[in-house]
Amino acid sequence: MKILSKIATLLILLFWQLVLTAQIEAGATLDTNSILVGDQTNLVLSFSCPADFSVAWPNLADTIISEIEIIEKSKIDTAYSENESLAYLRQTLKITSFDSGFYAIPPFRFNYRHPGDSGIHFKETDALLLEVTTIPVDTEQAIKDIKNPLEAPYTFREILPWIIIILIVLAVGYFVYYFLQKRKNAEPIFKASPKPKQPPHQIALDALENLRLKKLWQSNRIKEYHTELTDIIRIYISGRFNIHALEFTTDEIMEAIGNTATNEQAKEKLRQTLILADLVKFAKEQPLPLEHDASLNNAFDFIKETIHKDV
Repeated sequence: MKILSKIATLLILLFWQLVLTAQIEAGATLDTNSILVGDQTNLVLSFSCPADFSVAWPNLADTIISEIEIIEKSKIDTAYSENESLAYLRQTLKITSFDSGFYAIPPFRFNYRHPGDSGIHFKETDALLLEVTTIPVDTEQAIKDIKNPLEAPYTFREILPWIIIILIVLAVGYFVYYFLQKRKNAEPIFKASPKPKQPPHQIALDALENLRLKKLWQSNRIKEYHTELTDIIRIYISGRFNIHALEFTTDEIMEAIGNTATNEQAKEKLRQTLILADLVKFAKEQPLPLEHDASLNNAFDFIKETIHKDV
Protein backbone atom coordinates (compact mmCIF):
# COMPACT_ATOMS: atom_id res chain seq x y z
CA MET A 1 0.00 0.00 0.00
CA LYS A 2 2.83 2.39 0.81
CA ILE A 3 4.43 1.68 -2.53
CA LEU A 4 1.14 2.25 -4.36
CA SER A 5 0.61 5.50 -2.45
CA LYS A 6 4.04 6.80 -3.45
CA ILE A 7 3.45 5.79 -7.07
CA ALA A 8 0.09 7.58 -7.08
CA THR A 9 1.64 10.73 -5.58
CA LEU A 10 4.42 10.67 -8.15
CA LEU A 11 1.92 10.26 -10.98
CA ILE A 12 -0.13 13.17 -9.67
CA LEU A 13 2.96 15.39 -9.48
CA LEU A 14 3.98 14.41 -13.00
CA PHE A 15 0.48 15.09 -14.29
CA TRP A 16 0.41 18.50 -12.58
CA GLN A 17 3.84 19.32 -14.00
CA LEU A 18 2.61 18.42 -17.48
CA VAL A 19 -0.43 20.68 -16.98
CA LEU A 20 1.76 23.59 -15.92
CA THR A 21 4.20 22.98 -18.74
CA ALA A 22 1.35 23.01 -21.22
CA GLN A 23 0.36 26.46 -19.99
CA ILE A 24 3.86 27.85 -20.55
CA GLU A 25 4.65 28.95 -24.09
CA ALA A 26 7.43 31.10 -25.54
CA GLY A 27 7.22 32.46 -29.06
CA ALA A 28 9.16 34.58 -31.55
CA THR A 29 7.75 35.55 -34.94
CA LEU A 30 8.82 37.82 -37.80
CA ASP A 31 6.46 39.95 -39.87
CA THR A 32 8.46 38.80 -42.89
CA ASN A 33 11.40 36.44 -43.31
CA SER A 34 12.96 38.45 -46.17
CA ILE A 35 13.88 42.15 -46.32
CA LEU A 36 16.02 44.42 -48.48
CA VAL A 37 19.25 45.84 -47.07
CA GLY A 38 18.36 48.74 -44.76
CA ASP A 39 14.66 47.86 -44.59
CA GLN A 40 12.96 47.17 -41.29
CA THR A 41 10.69 44.45 -39.97
CA ASN A 42 9.07 43.58 -36.65
CA LEU A 43 10.16 40.71 -34.43
CA VAL A 44 7.46 39.86 -31.87
CA LEU A 45 8.39 38.07 -28.63
CA SER A 46 5.60 36.49 -26.59
CA PHE A 47 5.38 34.44 -23.41
CA SER A 48 2.38 32.94 -21.62
CA CYS A 49 2.31 31.37 -18.18
CA PRO A 50 0.16 31.17 -15.04
CA ALA A 51 -0.49 34.65 -13.71
CA ASP A 52 1.30 34.02 -10.41
CA PHE A 53 4.61 33.01 -12.06
CA SER A 54 7.66 35.29 -11.95
CA VAL A 55 9.15 35.86 -15.42
CA ALA A 56 12.56 37.28 -16.38
CA TRP A 57 12.40 38.80 -19.87
CA PRO A 58 15.36 38.27 -22.23
CA ASN A 59 17.97 41.00 -21.80
CA LEU A 60 18.30 42.60 -25.23
CA ALA A 61 20.99 45.14 -26.16
CA ASP A 62 21.21 47.09 -29.44
CA THR A 63 21.83 44.01 -31.53
CA ILE A 64 20.54 40.45 -31.68
CA ILE A 65 23.59 39.27 -33.58
CA SER A 66 26.29 41.46 -35.08
CA GLU A 67 24.47 41.66 -38.45
CA ILE A 68 20.98 42.38 -37.04
CA GLU A 69 20.37 45.65 -35.19
CA ILE A 70 17.50 46.57 -32.90
CA ILE A 71 16.20 50.03 -33.84
CA GLU A 72 13.29 50.29 -31.44
CA LYS A 73 11.82 48.29 -28.55
CA SER A 74 8.23 48.58 -27.37
CA LYS A 75 7.15 48.20 -23.76
CA ILE A 76 6.27 44.74 -22.51
CA ASP A 77 2.47 44.54 -22.72
CA THR A 78 0.62 42.21 -20.36
CA ALA A 79 -2.87 40.77 -20.85
CA TYR A 80 -4.81 38.21 -18.83
CA SER A 81 -7.24 35.42 -19.56
CA GLU A 82 -10.92 35.81 -18.69
CA ASN A 83 -10.49 34.16 -15.29
CA GLU A 84 -7.11 35.93 -14.84
CA SER A 85 -5.35 32.61 -14.31
CA LEU A 86 -3.00 33.06 -17.28
CA ALA A 87 -0.80 36.00 -18.22
CA TYR A 88 0.16 36.84 -21.80
CA LEU A 89 3.27 39.01 -22.24
CA ARG A 90 4.31 40.57 -25.55
CA GLN A 91 7.05 42.86 -26.87
CA THR A 92 7.74 44.13 -30.40
CA LEU A 93 11.29 44.72 -31.65
CA LYS A 94 11.90 46.73 -34.82
CA ILE A 95 15.01 45.27 -36.46
CA THR A 96 17.11 45.93 -39.57
CA SER A 97 20.28 44.74 -41.29
CA PHE A 98 22.77 46.42 -43.60
CA ASP A 99 24.55 43.28 -44.78
CA SER A 100 23.00 40.88 -47.27
CA GLY A 101 22.81 37.18 -46.50
CA PHE A 102 20.94 34.59 -44.46
CA TYR A 103 21.08 35.12 -40.72
CA ALA A 104 19.90 32.79 -37.99
CA ILE A 105 18.19 34.48 -35.10
CA PRO A 106 18.99 32.34 -32.05
CA PRO A 107 16.30 31.22 -29.60
CA PHE A 108 15.27 33.67 -26.91
CA ARG A 109 15.35 32.31 -23.36
CA PHE A 110 12.68 33.16 -20.79
CA ASN A 111 13.46 32.30 -17.18
CA TYR A 112 10.52 31.78 -14.82
CA ARG A 113 9.83 30.61 -11.29
CA HIS A 114 6.88 28.82 -9.72
CA PRO A 115 5.30 30.33 -6.61
CA GLY A 116 6.99 28.90 -3.54
CA ASP A 117 9.65 27.23 -5.71
CA SER A 118 13.24 28.37 -5.31
CA GLY A 119 14.31 26.69 -8.53
CA ILE A 120 14.59 28.66 -11.78
CA HIS A 121 13.10 27.11 -14.95
CA PHE A 122 13.27 28.36 -18.51
CA LYS A 123 11.53 28.16 -21.84
CA GLU A 124 13.10 28.97 -25.21
CA THR A 125 11.63 30.11 -28.50
CA ASP A 126 12.35 28.47 -31.82
CA ALA A 127 15.24 29.79 -33.90
CA LEU A 128 14.35 32.00 -36.87
CA LEU A 129 15.95 32.63 -40.26
CA LEU A 130 16.07 36.11 -41.78
CA GLU A 131 17.06 36.71 -45.40
CA VAL A 132 18.54 40.11 -46.25
CA THR A 133 18.75 40.79 -49.98
CA THR A 134 20.16 43.56 -52.13
CA ILE A 135 18.54 45.30 -55.08
CA PRO A 136 19.44 43.39 -58.22
CA VAL A 137 21.68 45.26 -60.64
CA ASP A 138 21.13 44.97 -64.37
CA THR A 139 24.67 44.83 -65.74
CA GLU A 140 23.43 45.19 -69.33
CA GLN A 141 22.16 48.75 -68.68
CA ALA A 142 24.49 51.69 -69.30
CA ILE A 143 26.08 53.32 -66.29
CA LYS A 144 24.14 56.42 -65.25
CA ASP A 145 25.22 59.47 -63.34
CA ILE A 146 24.48 59.61 -59.66
CA LYS A 147 21.33 61.59 -58.98
CA ASN A 148 21.73 64.86 -57.14
CA PRO A 149 20.55 64.93 -53.54
CA LEU A 150 16.93 65.88 -53.09
CA GLU A 151 16.39 69.33 -51.63
CA ALA A 152 14.59 69.04 -48.33
CA PRO A 153 12.33 71.96 -47.31
CA TYR A 154 13.68 74.29 -44.65
CA THR A 155 12.27 73.77 -41.18
CA PHE A 156 11.30 76.58 -38.82
CA ARG A 157 14.17 75.63 -36.50
CA GLU A 158 16.64 76.20 -39.35
CA ILE A 159 15.08 79.56 -40.27
CA LEU A 160 14.73 80.84 -36.69
CA PRO A 161 18.40 81.97 -36.26
CA TRP A 162 18.13 84.02 -39.48
CA ILE A 163 14.88 85.61 -38.32
CA ILE A 164 16.53 86.60 -35.02
CA ILE A 165 19.55 88.08 -36.85
CA ILE A 166 17.30 90.09 -39.19
CA LEU A 167 15.26 91.43 -36.25
CA ILE A 168 18.44 92.45 -34.43
CA VAL A 169 19.78 94.22 -37.54
CA LEU A 170 16.47 96.06 -38.01
CA ALA A 171 16.39 97.07 -34.34
CA VAL A 172 19.98 98.38 -34.46
CA GLY A 173 19.27 100.22 -37.71
CA TYR A 174 16.15 101.85 -36.27
CA PHE A 175 18.01 102.90 -33.12
CA VAL A 176 20.84 104.47 -35.17
CA TYR A 177 18.28 106.34 -37.31
CA TYR A 178 16.38 107.47 -34.18
CA PHE A 179 19.63 108.62 -32.53
CA LEU A 180 20.72 110.62 -35.59
CA GLN A 181 17.29 112.29 -35.92
CA LYS A 182 17.28 113.29 -32.26
CA ARG A 183 20.83 114.59 -32.52
CA LYS A 184 19.96 116.55 -35.68
CA ASN A 185 16.99 118.18 -33.97
CA ALA A 186 18.95 118.73 -30.73
CA GLU A 187 16.40 116.71 -28.79
CA PRO A 188 17.10 114.35 -25.87
CA ILE A 189 17.24 110.68 -26.84
CA PHE A 190 15.01 109.63 -23.98
CA LYS A 191 12.29 111.92 -22.71
CA ALA A 192 11.63 111.95 -19.01
CA SER A 193 8.07 111.13 -18.08
CA PRO A 194 6.10 114.31 -17.39
CA LYS A 195 5.54 115.20 -13.78
CA PRO A 196 1.95 115.00 -12.60
CA LYS A 197 0.20 118.35 -12.97
CA GLN A 198 -0.22 120.25 -9.71
CA PRO A 199 -3.67 121.51 -8.75
CA PRO A 200 -4.28 125.29 -9.18
CA HIS A 201 -4.29 126.02 -5.44
CA GLN A 202 -0.87 124.38 -4.94
CA ILE A 203 0.63 126.34 -7.83
CA ALA A 204 -0.80 129.58 -6.43
CA LEU A 205 0.36 128.96 -2.84
CA ASP A 206 3.89 128.15 -4.02
CA ALA A 207 3.94 131.30 -6.17
CA LEU A 208 2.73 133.47 -3.25
CA GLU A 209 5.43 132.04 -1.02
CA ASN A 210 8.08 132.82 -3.62
CA LEU A 211 6.70 136.33 -3.93
CA ARG A 212 7.02 136.78 -0.16
CA LEU A 213 10.67 135.70 -0.30
CA LYS A 214 11.48 138.15 -3.10
CA LYS A 215 10.79 141.12 -0.79
CA LEU A 216 9.82 143.33 -3.72
CA TRP A 217 7.92 146.03 -1.86
CA GLN A 218 10.71 146.19 0.75
CA SER A 219 13.01 147.07 -2.18
CA ASN A 220 10.60 149.84 -3.26
CA ARG A 221 9.39 147.77 -6.23
CA ILE A 222 5.81 148.26 -5.16
CA LYS A 223 4.09 148.24 -8.55
CA GLU A 224 5.95 145.08 -9.59
CA TYR A 225 4.95 143.45 -6.29
CA HIS A 226 1.21 144.11 -6.68
CA THR A 227 1.24 143.26 -10.38
CA GLU A 228 2.76 139.84 -9.69
CA LEU A 229 0.42 139.33 -6.73
CA THR A 230 -2.72 139.95 -8.81
CA ASP A 231 -1.36 137.83 -11.70
CA ILE A 232 -1.01 134.88 -9.30
CA ILE A 233 -4.59 135.35 -8.10
CA ARG A 234 -5.95 135.73 -11.65
CA ILE A 235 -4.19 132.54 -12.80
CA TYR A 236 -5.60 130.70 -9.79
CA ILE A 237 -9.13 131.91 -10.50
CA SER A 238 -8.81 130.84 -14.13
CA GLY A 239 -7.78 127.32 -13.16
CA ARG A 240 -10.04 127.01 -10.14
CA PHE A 241 -13.30 128.54 -11.38
CA ASN A 242 -12.77 128.38 -15.16
CA ILE A 243 -13.10 132.16 -15.36
CA HIS A 244 -10.98 134.15 -17.87
CA ALA A 245 -9.64 136.28 -15.06
CA LEU A 246 -6.47 137.32 -16.93
CA GLU A 247 -8.65 139.24 -19.41
CA PHE A 248 -11.14 140.62 -16.87
CA THR A 249 -11.11 143.84 -14.91
CA THR A 250 -11.49 143.81 -11.15
CA ASP A 251 -15.22 144.48 -11.37
CA GLU A 252 -15.70 141.69 -13.92
CA ILE A 253 -13.73 139.26 -11.74
CA MET A 254 -15.79 140.11 -8.68
CA GLU A 255 -19.02 139.76 -10.65
CA ALA A 256 -17.94 136.32 -11.92
CA ILE A 257 -16.84 135.21 -8.44
CA GLY A 258 -20.19 136.38 -7.10
CA ASN A 259 -21.87 133.67 -9.18
CA THR A 260 -19.87 130.94 -7.40
CA ALA A 261 -20.43 129.34 -4.02
CA THR A 262 -17.47 131.23 -2.52
CA ASN A 263 -18.27 132.64 0.92
CA GLU A 264 -18.57 136.40 1.43
CA GLN A 265 -15.50 136.66 3.65
CA ALA A 266 -13.28 135.19 0.95
CA LYS A 267 -14.84 137.46 -1.69
CA GLU A 268 -14.13 140.50 0.46
CA LYS A 269 -10.46 139.55 0.91
CA LEU A 270 -10.13 139.09 -2.85
CA ARG A 271 -11.80 142.45 -3.52
CA GLN A 272 -9.47 144.30 -1.12
CA THR A 273 -6.37 142.76 -2.74
CA LEU A 274 -7.46 143.55 -6.31
CA ILE A 275 -8.61 147.13 -5.55
CA LEU A 276 -5.37 148.02 -3.72
CA ALA A 277 -3.38 146.64 -6.68
CA ASP A 278 -5.41 148.77 -9.12
CA LEU A 279 -4.74 151.88 -7.00
CA VAL A 280 -1.02 151.16 -7.03
CA LYS A 281 -0.84 150.44 -10.76
CA PHE A 282 -3.18 153.15 -12.07
CA ALA A 283 -3.37 155.83 -9.35
CA LYS A 284 0.22 155.55 -8.15
CA GLU A 285 -1.02 154.86 -4.61
CA GLN A 286 1.68 154.35 -1.98
CA PRO A 287 0.23 151.82 0.52
CA LEU A 288 1.52 151.45 4.03
CA PRO A 289 3.84 148.51 4.79
CA LEU A 290 1.04 146.76 6.66
CA GLU A 291 -1.20 147.02 3.59
CA HIS A 292 1.37 145.19 1.44
CA ASP A 293 1.45 142.30 3.87
CA ALA A 294 -2.34 142.42 4.26
CA SER A 295 -2.82 142.01 0.49
CA LEU A 296 -0.52 139.00 0.45
CA ASN A 297 -2.24 137.45 3.48
CA ASN A 298 -5.66 138.11 1.94
CA ALA A 299 -4.51 136.26 -1.19
CA PHE A 300 -3.35 133.31 0.93
CA ASP A 301 -6.66 133.25 2.79
CA PHE A 302 -8.76 133.47 -0.38
CA ILE A 303 -6.97 130.50 -1.92
CA LYS A 304 -7.08 128.39 1.25
CA GLU A 305 -10.79 129.08 1.79
CA THR A 306 -11.62 127.88 -1.71
CA ILE A 307 -9.42 124.78 -1.74
CA HIS A 308 -12.14 122.50 -0.46
CA LYS A 309 -14.19 123.24 -3.55
CA ASP A 310 -11.53 121.47 -5.67
CA VAL A 311 -11.09 118.37 -3.56
